[in-house]
Amino acid sequence: MTETETKSIFKRARDYFIPKKGDRRDDVIKKIVFLFSVAVFVVSVVQLGLFLKDKGKEESYQQEIMSYAPQLSDLPAPAKEDSSSQSQSQKPADPQKPAVRELQDWGKKLLEKNKDVVGWLSIPSHKDSKGNLYINAPVVKGKDNSEYLYINLDRRYSISGTLFADYGCTIEKDKQSGNVTIYGHHMGYMGTAFTHLHEYKQGVDFLKKNPVIQFNTIYDGTNQKYAIVGCFISNITPASDNGTIFNYWTVRNFTDKGSDFKDWIENVKKRSWYSSDINCTDKDEYITLSTCSNECFGVRWVIVGKKLTEKDDLNAIISSYKDKAEKDIYFPAVWTNKFGNKKVYKGWDF
Repeated sequence: MTETETKSIFKRARDYFIPKKGDRRDDVIKKIVFLFSVAVFVVSVVQLGLFLKDKGKEESYQQEIMSYAPQLSDLPAPAKEDSSSQSQSQKPADPQKPAVRELQDWGKKLLEKNKDVVGWLSIPSHKDSKGNLYINAPVVKGKDNSEYLYINLDRRYSISGTLFADYGCTIEKDKQSGNVTIYGHHMGYMGTAFTHLHEYKQGVDFLKKNPVIQFNTIYDGTNQKYAIVGCFISNITPASDNGTIFNYWTVRNFTDKGSDFKDWIENVKKRSWYSSDINCTDKDEYITLSTCSNECFGVRWVIVGKKLTEKDDLNAIISSYKDKAEKDIYFPAVWTNKFGNKKVYKGWDF
């Protein structure tokens, strides 16, 4: 093809797609719409490429981190001593001198990688088609609740961030908060961080198949299992619920003779989409998992678990799980204004 022919083809294409002086109004509109469509297509392709690149990086990094996962024995946590059953010859433990736990070898390795690591969280029953756990990752505690939003364990940028415990919680050798709140992103189609917690919205059958969360601090030598107590939607500002708010993330220790525990557990249960016969007291230990929920602006999907002891019958707890009637669930106003008093599940990737 000659240079003249090439220029002629280019000119015809330019005249066909790009508005020029003398074009009719309809032709100009068609060309503008076409160019806009091309621009949208190009941007979409670029965004898809960046998404796939980020997804690949996140998955690759997750596999790398798996080499640090603790291999712990599956022994139950010991039941707490009932002071009323102690013999007169026994001296009760000094409440001012709590038991000191030992830093575990697996914790030491993680601390060498990042000094802020406090534990490891997983849902051992929830796996993909290859047998990999959807949620299986280290937990850190930063100087505030924003430090690890977009950095990984190596302190490099990560769109998924790192699972992190509330900065106000205590996780130390000789003491631990009665309730530890752990945060993670909802990553949609990427499926990383806490995205798959949203599958607990789909119904009680999923809960019965995946009733246990494992959270092992760096001082735990055996798996610490938490049975799910409640799953609920919560607003994070008073304006989203007619001036009221359940500050679940600020409840860390239960004091004042259990009155604050009663208020906390009542809020968890009245908001939960499911009910159960699990026995909860202010002497038990709890974790609260919190992630964004995209159905409404400014709401969170929250899951609360109680640490199991030898006194707990997990099979009985699982059998007692039931879907709660929607009329008996407390939803914040921002939710009911959009959906009414109804459960909504649009898929884990929504």
